[in-house]
Amino acid sequence: MNEPAQSRPMPLATKIGLGLVGVSVLWWFFYYANYDGPFGLMGLKVMCISGATYECAAFQRMIDSSIPVYYPVLWYAGLVALIVGIYQNWKAK
Repeated sequence: MNEPAQSRPMPLATKIGLGLVGVSVLWWFFYYANYDGPFGLMGLKVMCISGATYECAAFQRMIDSSIPVYYPVLWYAGLVALIVGIYQNWKAK
């Protein structure tokens, strides 16, 4: 009989990366939702998730929020952790 292939556990770096990216997306969404509503100007706001554009700087000057100003530090840390996790998974094969 053929036994089903057992899957390897997800590397810790991948879990950490997914968590950091998830927190970063939530932080970005709730921060920029303070300007023109959650989905207003979404085409411009989506560029702010990974870096600062002129529009992002303008939004930040106009937003007065209790949420800390969004910086993409967690976004990039999460991407690095995801890359490390993918590499670990690839090497484990």
